[in-house]
This record gives sequence, structure tokens and C-alpha cells, in this order.
Amino acid sequence: MRRPFFVAQSSFLGSVASRASRHVAKRPDSHGSVLCMFPRKTTEGLATALLSSLLILGGCGDDGSTLDGSVDSGPPPDGAPTDTGTGDGGPADGAVDSGRDGGGPPPTAGRIPRGGDFMGDSERFNRHYTDPGYTPSNTIYVSPTGSGAGTMADPASPDDAFGRVGAGEEIRFLAGDYDGCWELDGEQSGTYDTPIVIRADRADDGSRGVHIQCCTTGRQACFNLEGADYVAIDGFVLEGGNYGVRTVGLGYAGSEHQVGVAIIDNEGFDQNRDPFFSGQSDWIAVDANVAHGAGSGDGHGIYLSNGSDWMIVRGNDLYDNASSDFQINADPLSTCEDVGIAFDAPACDGSARDGLGQGVSEFVLVENNYFHNGANSGPNFTSVRNSVIRNNIIGFYQRHGTSFWQETDNPNLGSSDNIIQHNLFIGEQSGRHVLQFSRYSDRNDVRNNVLLGISMSGTSAMADPGVVLLELDTATTTANVFEGNYYSGGSFDGHSPTASEVVNAAFESNWFEDFPFDRMGSPASLRPSSAAPFLDAASPTADTPHDREGTPRATPTDLGPYERE
Repeated sequence: MRRPFFVAQSSFLGSVASRASRHVAKRPDSHGSVLCMFPRKTTEGLATALLSSLLILGGCGDDGSTLDGSVDSGPPPDGAPTDTGTGDGGPADGAVDSGRDGGGPPPTAGRIPRGGDFMGDSERFNRHYTDPGYTPSNTIYVSPTGSGAGTMADPASPDDAFGRVGAGEEIRFLAGDYDGCWELDGEQSGTYDTPIVIRADRADDGSRGVHIQCCTTGRQACFNLEGADYVAIDGFVLEGGNYGVRTVGLGYAGSEHQVGVAIIDNEGFDQNRDPFFSGQSDWIAVDANVAHGAGSGDGHGIYLSNGSDWMIVRGNDLYDNASSDFQINADPLSTCEDVGIAFDAPACDGSARDGLGQGVSEFVLVENNYFHNGANSGPNFTSVRNSVIRNNIIGFYQRHGTSFWQETDNPNLGSSDNIIQHNLFIGEQSGRHVLQFSRYSDRNDVRNNVLLGISMSGTSAMADPGVVLLELDTATTTANVFEGNYYSGGSFDGHSPTASEVVNAAFESNWFEDFPFDRMGSPASLRPSSAAPFLDAASPTADTPHDREGTPRATPTDLGPYERE
């Protein structure tokens, strides 16, 4: 079982030889737009008020303030966001886009705009991600055989560029095949206004044009960011090593967390561990990436660990990974217990807005992803609070599906107070859950989702009553809200469907436009057809005003991630 740990190691660039560099590993899976947050009225069965979210561009209140009365976490680093920049962050109606359904480079539509609010706090994301008009002050061009000054006509080597890049500059990899690993640390950080951008050229056909074979020494990460703030990595194909991108802070306390990393439109595959890994990393955006083939070193497609907060996971395509495709693990056993902090101490279970809560991850937006065809289990949300999970497609696993849980018995560390709406969950393992809430994972709003319990053979699929559609720990999860969900096939453990929920013992693959019997396909293959029985089936919510393709939700609305026009 892997645990987070620290070891001293010199920087790849040799620039941190005088100080300890700390490495964050992780605990393995033991289960084998602007988002403005508003208070909602207490719903029957809720012990406390849930947060609600609206996709609004350009702020929340009429005076630019948040409307939830939240306490701000202090002045943004590097003056963020004292100016709003020039980018509008997308269409004026706040439409979202999956970033994957159409292929090609990721769109900017629906991204958080620079200077906007994110879940009640002023955004602190990477400017390369939030501001389409941002231009670096200088670009250093590199090529596989470069040894020159760093111009397009006379490119430098990657080693040379990483040795001298600074805030506001971009390293541009010209198209080609590379071998190696490169690193930045806290002495080579960007800022909120002037990020460091590491960017790959596109090929002539518009596909990703830079392939890197990751090294087999040191961290074995194509790109390793240790304590480096405001770095964006955009558009690469990363093969092998332990990690495609590894990005970590310098300690468990919030003041030591890394800030402002963006991992955009990369493909990572055949890593021994994780194509995309973060620890102690706040205000991180992981958008429009593809991750597959993560290996026997407890490989997940995307792994976000060690109490990181304020994160976006959006439009990613994860499949064929050895462990759960996607995992958030705040890991209080390491971030609290191992450093002498009690689980029930505010430093462990308090709010990130107060600089506390290093045993929990908060304020995470997980939307428009396609998590599928996994060699192990579905996503794990471990000690995740006050977050939004919407418009995702999750299914086709060899073990169980999605789990909301924790590793302690402190009720405050459960995966609680989350909004889980308009997702499609698919399970095909008899006796295993499609969706689970356990160990004080409570007060979640679970609404307008579609859950399927099926078995598949060749090009046929049928309802399977042995699949557990929803499993609840009835001793500790008594205040979750379930409304407007559609259940097909399967059975229940600890849950009695509510009056607004529908249970159908049957399943038909023609409910979808092109059901992916190979468990792959594109997300669009799971758009509902006119035969789907969950069209126009519920009231829309302020929390999910658009579907995963940016289509506004109608009244009544379709269930699941797509709105059929």
C-alpha cells in the first residue's frame, strides 16, 4: 500500500540542491464557466444546508460580490484577481463544452473566466487557462535536436530552455519526438498575472504534434513540478515513465500548497503509476486530457491527493487503467495522523477558506468527463466536500463503480455536502455497486441521474438484477437527498426509491444513439435516442443549467448528461 512520504532529493535542474525537496506519493484505492455557490433552503432529510451552484459568467452578485456570505480565504497570490484581464472565458450564456466530444484542441467555451468567482471565492487559476487573450512576454522555441538561441529558426534544447525560463515566458516544443524528463521548482514559478507556459505545437492535421518518451530515472515524470506555482502544460503526448505530469506542493499545510497549475489537452499513457498526478496542489485545472494504460504501480488516470482544494476536472477521457480511473484522496491518515494532528482537530477537518482542513478536499468541479472501460473500479471521492459532480459518463468497470467514502470515523471527513446531478452511471458486475455512499458521506444532493445495472455479451446488453445500483451505509448516511433519478435493472442496498424516482426492471440499448458495446466509443454514442424513457422527466436545477455539450436545460429536462434537442 503506497503512502505519502517525503524524501530529500536534488532538483533535476540542480537549482534546489541547498534545500530539501519533498516527494508526495499516495494511498492506493482501498476500495479496489463560473461556478457561483449559493445557499439553498434546507431540504427535508438534510441536516445542514447544501450549497447550490449556478453557471454564470462575469461574477455572482450585482456588486461583484459572492452571494453565499462566504469568508474569503485572504488576498489572492500575486494580486489575483485585481484586474479582470481581457478574456471573456467563453460564450455569454455560460455554455459548457466537454472538450472531447468533437476531438481536436480543447475549446475555451465554458471555462472559468479570469477574475470571476469560483464557488464563492475569487478565482486563482492559471491565466493561460482562463484568459484566451493572454500572450507570453517571450517564447523560447525548442526542438529534439536544438542547440541554438531559442528562436523558431534557431531552436534551443529543452534542457537549456528549462534552465532559464521565468515568469511570463513560454517554452514552445516544436513538433517531433523527444526523450527525457524536465522539472521546475519554487525558484522557477510563474505568477497569477505572468504564468510559465509549456506548450506543444500541433501537427499539420491539428492533432497533438509533440511526443515525449518519459525517462526512467529520478521521478520518472515527463514533467515534474515541485512547489512551482502557475505553470501550464498544454498539448503533449506523454508516454511511459512513472508519471506523465507530476505536480506537488511542499507540505500538507495550506500555506505550503502549490497554486495555479493547469494541465490541458494532453494524452498520457503507459505510465507505471499515473499519467496525471497532483498532491497538495490548489487551484489546479485538469481539462480535456486523455489518460489510459496506467500500470501496475497503482496506476490511476488522474489522481488528486493530499487535501488539495479548488480544483477543476473537466472534459477528460480516462480508460483502461489498472486502478480507479479517477481518484480524489485527501488522505487524512497521512496529512493529519502521520504528522500528529487529530482527525477531529480543525487543522484536519476545518474549512480550506480558513486555511484549515488538510485532511479534506473542498470546492472541486468535476464535469463533462468520460470515465470508462476500467480494469479495476470506478472513481473514488475520498473525504471530498462542498463539490459539484455533474454531466459525467461513468461506467463499464471490472469491479465496482463510483464511491463516496472516507478512511476515518470522523463524520466531518466524510464525502459530504456535494451536488451530484445529471450523470450517467453504468455498472455491469453482479453484487457490486454502481454508486455508493458510506462512512458519514452524507447530505449529498443526488438528482436527475441515470443509473444502469446491465450485463453485456457481444453486441447485446440486458438488465441485470444482480448489479447493486445504489448502496448506502444506513448507519452513517441518513441525510442524503435522492430526487428525480432513473434506475434501470439492478437492485438496491439500503435505499428505497423516493416518489420522484423511477425504477425500470428493463433495459434497452436503443435508448442511446449508438450504445458502445466495446465500452469505448465517444461520449456522444451515449446521447439518448428518442426511445429513451428518461426524456422530459424532471424539473431542471440551477446547479446544472446546461448539458455536457452546452445545450441549455429545458423544462421539463432530460435526465443524465445530455439534453436531447
